[in-house]
Amino acid sequence: MKIRSFHILLVIVIIIGGGILLASHFNLYNTSRVKSPRKTAEGLYDVTDMRGSHTLEEIEKYYQVPASSIIEAFGLKPDTNPKLFKLKDMKEIFKPVELEGEEYIVETDTVKVFASLYLKTPYASNETFYLPEKTVNYLIENYRLTGKEKEYWQGHTFKLEYLEDNDLAVSETPEKIEETVEEEAEGFKVTGKTTIQELLDSGITEEKFEEVTGFKVPEDKSVLVRDFVIDKGLEFGETKDKFAE
Repeated sequence: MKIRSFHILLVIVIIIGGGILLASHFNLYNTSRVKSPRKTAEGLYDVTDMRGSHTLEEIEKYYQVPASSIIEAFGLKPDTNPKLFKLKDMKEIFKPVELEGEEYIVETDTVKVFASLYLKTPYASNETFYLPEKTVNYLIENYRLTGKEKEYWQGHTFKLEYLEDNDLAVSETPEKIEETVEEEAEGFKVTGKTTIQELLDSGITEEKFEEVTGFKVPEDKSVLVRDFVIDKGLEFGETKDKFAE
């Protein structure tokens, strides 16, 4: 008995269709793209599974890292749309930097490290050993970095430089320019972000430093003046005023 080609085709369609139905029933076949990151054993979303395709809104949804925090920490425009801005868009904003002889691109892994520090969640990166200075300062000001961790990142920073003609970076407003001019006119001021090295570069001698604080200049001059003063039991506000005299 001959089997018609039509019957063979029908059998093939039934087999394939039935296989797909069974796979779908057991959740083995899914045509939709799964975008949510995987979870850890503790039931939290895994920082290592952050993706370049994730938007700031999704990062906030899954990891509870506010989109506004990422915008501020990386110097993005205040009106950046969290629904549209993706982590991979970072590389379209910032220039690559050379770190220890290799090119480093600010992108998804940079945000992973930032998020892990913000959340105090362990994440061992194989790419990111430096962070933008602005980002580290944000973490310190928001009490996300302390002790040796803080000391490490203060010594591993770089300056962010924006690519030309991008519409996503922070632009200098007239108010910001006016503030800068005013600061320059008034001379150097010690702030909470001023390092001891910057203080010395401004013209304060080591003798003056010792006279004001009662202590010699430490070997590590990347330490913030504020942290050094507070650690020695002094009032930061009173001390910084003495440097201005």
